[in-house]
Amino acid sequence: MFMTLHAQAQMGPNDQYFLVKDLAKEWLVYDAAEKEYVPYVVEQHSNQLVINTLVDLESNRHYDLLVFVEKENFLFLNGALKENLQSNQWRVLKIDSLYKTYRVPQLLVSIYGTQGAAGKKMMIGHRKAAVEKLVTLEGESPLVLKTIEKSVLSNFFVIGFLFIIAFSASLLNGYPRAFQRMYSLYDTLRTDIRDETFLINRPLSRVNLFFIGFLSLAFAYLYLFAQSKEYNLFASRELLLSDQTFLGTLWGYLKTALLCFGLLMGKYFAVYTLASLYKLEKAANLHYFKDIQSSVIFYSALLIVATTASLYISDWQKWMRPLVVVPAIVFYILRTFLIFFAIRNVVSIKNLYLISYLCIVEVIPIIIGIRYVL
Repeated sequence: MFMTLHAQAQMGPNDQYFLVKDLAKEWLVYDAAEKEYVPYVVEQHSNQLVINTLVDLESNRHYDLLVFVEKENFLFLNGALKENLQSNQWRVLKIDSLYKTYRVPQLLVSIYGTQGAAGKKMMIGHRKAAVEKLVTLEGESPLVLKTIEKSVLSNFFVIGFLFIIAFSASLLNGYPRAFQRMYSLYDTLRTDIRDETFLINRPLSRVNLFFIGFLSLAFAYLYLFAQSKEYNLFASRELLLSDQTFLGTLWGYLKTALLCFGLLMGKYFAVYTLASLYKLEKAANLHYFKDIQSSVIFYSALLIVATTASLYISDWQKWMRPLVVVPAIVFYILRTFLIFFAIRNVVSIKNLYLISYLCIVEVIPIIIGIRYVL
């Protein structure tokens, strides 16, 4: 005989969530006579078209708000219409996103449509992590906890890290001079570059494409690393993986790396196009080279720091920002200044034009990125 122990109730779409709090037990209705919200009582308020509850956003960061209705209703947040709730479907709202949007400790959530609370559910849930499974009891034997290894993700990150090291080693072996220049901190910080080499003049050469590929692998690794630590970068947690097998994780990693590679290539064409508009064609290749060169050094270091720190840190919720996110933001800001001085030493252009160009290419993406990662 097999028994299954549930440490927490499972609920939500496809039972993918653990219950944190059932808000259906805290329904409120507005009492016009008292001019305030009062607890929902079935016998008194079963004909009410609007039921409400207060969601404590500050105390439930990193969780999700789940709403379910048997019949079509409307969802209101702080009195403003949010959306139409479809019948017999779960709606998942990220509490982190709600907190960033409304910036209030408590949010009034209302459901308007059908009468009473029947057929309506509202809960705070915690999405199952990739490493969570159920503990089982077999027969009449004493309780044996079958620890679920974090094998899938742990094995993936070990193999992924070794693969990135092997890839960089192959770059060192195949292109030693280019490798030394890419990893030269002195050369990276130089702004008076006169000896333009093929690394600068040919941004889409084979060796440069290999280094762009290396960066793509590092980006994808760090992205999945952050997601595995429950840090929701760019509000895209669903991209982590629905298939949590090793092959599924690997496939997600490769897809993310390909996406990063495409974005890096797109960055070159964006730089070249805008540089042409500002008559900075001579500086476009240098700009892109400085982008890649500085990123190779920084993300190589960040990858090593994050991987090493993961051996000693178990709770990454409070460490992800100071160890990964904030250093990345500081890096992008400093890199913009580096590119500014490097371009100014290569071409004659008014500072106002150069600042305008960098605002479009570098500063605006930084601001958008900060909006979504913090």
